[in-house]
Amino acid sequence: MNPNVSLSAFRLQRAVSVCSLHSLELLVASLPENVEYLSGFFPVSVSALYSAEAYLVFKPSTGEKALITSAADAPTLTELGFEGTLFPVGSFCFRYEDGDPVSDFVREQLKTRYASVSDALASAITALGFSRGRIAMDESRMPIGTWNQVRKAFPNADFIEGAPVFRQIKYIKHPDEVALIKKSTNITETSFQRLLPLIRRGISEEEMCQAFYEGVMAQGAVPYFCTATVDRRSAFVDTYNHPLSTVKEGSVIRFDFGCIYKGFRSDIARTVVAGENEKAARYYSGILEGEEAAISALHPGVTAGEIFDTAVAAVRKTIPHYDRHHCGHGIGLACYDLPSICPGSDVPIEKDMVLCIETPYYELGWGGVQVEDTVLVTGESAEYLTESSRELIYVEV
Repeated sequence: MNPNVSLSAFRLQRAVSVCSLHSLELLVASLPENVEYLSGFFPVSVSALYSAEAYLVFKPSTGEKALITSAADAPTLTELGFEGTLFPVGSFCFRYEDGDPVSDFVREQLKTRYASVSDALASAITALGFSRGRIAMDESRMPIGTWNQVRKAFPNADFIEGAPVFRQIKYIKHPDEVALIKKSTNITETSFQRLLPLIRRGISEEEMCQAFYEGVMAQGAVPYFCTATVDRRSAFVDTYNHPLSTVKEGSVIRFDFGCIYKGFRSDIARTVVAGENEKAARYYSGILEGEEAAISALHPGVTAGEIFDTAVAAVRKTIPHYDRHHCGHGIGLACYDLPSICPGSDVPIEKDMVLCIETPYYELGWGGVQVEDTVLVTGESAEYLTESSRELIYVEV
């Protein structure tokens, strides 16, 4: 990748390249992060309201873009300098001031409005010269009613699911994206380091996560998720943090957490032992060996399935019964980007992928241990974006 290519140009190049692989005439985004990826505009209303819809239609052969969103978004698009055609939906009202540039532009943009999102989307597709051929529609935030209305309007078209296409587009990261993922990751690490001195006998899972969230916000990021589970509950995956589950001598505390910084997610994991716990120490050494073996094996050309096999084989040296459905995933604007480091995957690892590698162990009735780190695939190996120690952490309570 040419490092001098701008982020927006890089994203359009990625979209054109992947659309070509799938012989696509048009690509439609519905997930807010996918709309932003191709337009620079994040539809806040869709993120905040489950009933709201916004779409970006992209024509790879020409680079033309059409945006379908609420009329209320017109001033924001003016400010952003959106380069495309707006198909505004709804009757949102503005009062205009004559001679004001924003007023003049918005008034012009809203001369034609659409009563429904599906009508606006169909009109945008038609305006881009499409009537037949292959179109990928991102089903992530597209209601079945909208999907069916658009399919009905283009009976000669070949419709395919667009979410997998966007995941493939976002496989490879631009240096600007890598920098933001690293910043998001480092904010999570710093917030965790601030939390560690607060761990004491009697502190609850809920209190630990609250402290983590406060650290995240203090650094200008948005809390995303935090699982801080103690002892037997540390084997519960992605669960809520119980206000009555507290730390005691010998406790195992499994932390899996992340934040959002300028749209980019982080996802790391660490394990803490309060005092001593021989089983936790032994099992943690096994999962750490597996994680480090997988990261050491990363290089362009190896498959995701081969990395999975490497991780599991290394863990089984210590935990013979270890089993796992995946050992990592891509990360970026979404927490779970492709590829998935899963058994049998023939997806090749490529330069400039950013991956979270993890080898958690969950034993119901006892507890769990986890380590997860974020890495950038370089020309020959992988570079850690996480900076904190990966060793088992001991605290006195």
